[in-house]
Amino acid sequence: MVGATTWIGWQVAGSYSRRLRDLRALQSALAVLQTEIEFCAAPLPDALTAAGQAVGGVIGELLARTAGNLIAGGGITPGEALIDAVGEFSGTTSLKQSDWEILLALAPVLGASDRGDQVRHLRLAAQRLEAAEAQASEERQRYEKLARYAGVLTGFALVLILF
Repeated sequence: MVGATTWIGWQVAGSYSRRLRDLRALQSALAVLQTEIEFCAAPLPDALTAAGQAVGGVIGELLARTAGNLIAGGGITPGEALIDAVGEFSGTTSLKQSDWEILLALAPVLGASDRGDQVRHLRLAAQRLEAAEAQASEERQRYEKLARYAGVLTGFALVLILF
């Protein structure tokens, strides 16, 4: 029983670190995407693929899926491709809904406006992700140890209550 609650506490504590890692990966991906659009003038599917390959992991898969949705065609817009990919991957990361909303705010302009406007929106999203990262770092410092201790202490409390 103590082991199970300890494990739960460690999983909750780990989610704070995973969120921070995923936010950093998302920031890196947007930086690569911005570079590909601004300086390389790469077509959007190629830019998304390059950004996905640069960061790897779940965020990389998300961008690769977005590019795949665009390449598959079917009359889908880049924004719809992004929304579909986020819908598929939102449960596989530790990102919060507010983090996903930052990315989804790009959907209306992605591929639908000129290069300068897209770069401006990517920079804005990067700034918002930096703020989310600062908040996530603060939450991690505040709650990570608490979650671990709470898991262990809950297990001991249950043992005392039941026996």
